[in-house]
Amino acid sequence: MRARGLSAKEKGFSLVELMIALVLGLFVIGGVISVFIGSSQSFRSNEALSRVQENGRFALELIAQDIRNTGYKGSCFVDAVDVINTADSDYESDAYDLNDPIKGWANSTGEFFAGDLTGYQAGTDLIIVKHAAEAAGAILSANVDSTDTTFSTIGGETPGAILVLSDAIGCDIFQNTAASDTADLERGTAGETMNNKTVATQALSHSYLSGGSTDISLLSSTLFYVGSGLTTSSALRSVSYDNGAPDDQELVEGVTDLTFNYAVVSGAGPALNYSNTAVQITAANEWDDVVAVRVTVDVVGDQNISHQFSTTIAIRNRLQ
Repeated sequence: MRARGLSAKEKGFSLVELMIALVLGLFVIGGVISVFIGSSQSFRSNEALSRVQENGRFALELIAQDIRNTGYKGSCFVDAVDVINTADSDYESDAYDLNDPIKGWANSTGEFFAGDLTGYQAGTDLIIVKHAAEAAGAILSANVDSTDTTFSTIGGETPGAILVLSDAIGCDIFQNTAASDTADLERGTAGETMNNKTVATQALSHSYLSGGSTDISLLSSTLFYVGSGLTTSSALRSVSYDNGAPDDQELVEGVTDLTFNYAVVSGAGPALNYSNTAVQITAANEWDDVVAVRVTVDVVGDQNISHQFSTTIAIRNRLQ
């Protein structure tokens, strides 16, 4: 029996088969590239949307924190006595009067604030809110008489800081004129931006006891607006007046619009109308009656993704 031998001729791919294989390979590679590009675009879009949502929520929360505490005066429940020198050219009641703790402007920079703003975006709203903030870090170590100009303390506070001295009887607002943040507090008449009235002109509302019955708090006075951004054309910005001079800073990038609507207590019943603009509240002289604020922010991110965010904030100290 003769063994079957191998063919002497072996065949490979023909040119046509090779071309078909290359074309099929190109289709496969093209499909993979298309899927990759689509996934990359989807990832970038999702990332941009997430950033817009993050910025929107963060902007609302920053504003809400201050609005909730509007008008808080520490231990005090009556009008605060303004010891600050209100006749000084740097003094502005909208920035420092704790008895008028909230005010807004629609599509305007207000009567006083234009020079303090960075690249204000025309057509957007402003709001300023004031309240006693965190403890100043100083504690009275001796009783304070209403005519004292130096307050003995354990710990000090930044020179120039606007402080709220309060207890269950009343409260006073003054600018600390001490030479350093480790010295006793002073309500002097020189050395800072506005300083204070003389004792003969305005004594403290009453005497204060040392220890825990007296609170010393920082005055928080913050203006929110839309201005120029560092990396974007516009951003949420704030101006702080806590130390007697404006301190402007960027808070959230990409914010293009800011709108405030105000709810006031209606004489006809408990229903609240949130359609009031700052113009209407000012015309009706109802800033003392505002009990809640609706805040709306527009945010734009990469790839022109934009979204509008809104929340309603109740003013705790005015809730019945």
